[in-house]
Amino acid sequence: MRLLFLLFGIAFGFALSRARATDYDTIINMFRLTDLHLMGVMAVAIAVAACGLWILRRRGTRALVGCEIDVHSKPMHRAILPAGLLFGVGWALTGG
Repeated sequence: MRLLFLLFGIAFGFALSRARATDYDTIINMFRLTDLHLMGVMAVAIAVAACGLWILRRRGTRALVGCEIDVHSKPMHRAILPAGLLFGVGWALTGG
C-alpha cells in the first residue's frame, strides 16, 4: 500500500513539474497577473478534489484509519487574512 502512495506522490510531483508549478518565472508571472496558467492549474486541482471528496462521501467510503471522511467548515478567525497575505507576499518574493 505504501508503494501505491509513493507512486501517486511521484505522479503528482511529475504533474506539478509538467504544469510548470515549480518554475520561478511562472510563479512570479502569476503574481504579476501576466500569466494565469498556474491559477488555472490550481482551480482544476480544487475542482477535482471537491468532486473526489463528494464521490467518496456519497459512497460512504472510510479513510485508511477507519473513520468517516467528513469535511467541516472551519470558523473564521481575524488572523487568517493577514496570515494569508503574508504567505502570498512571501511566495511572490521568493517564487517558491
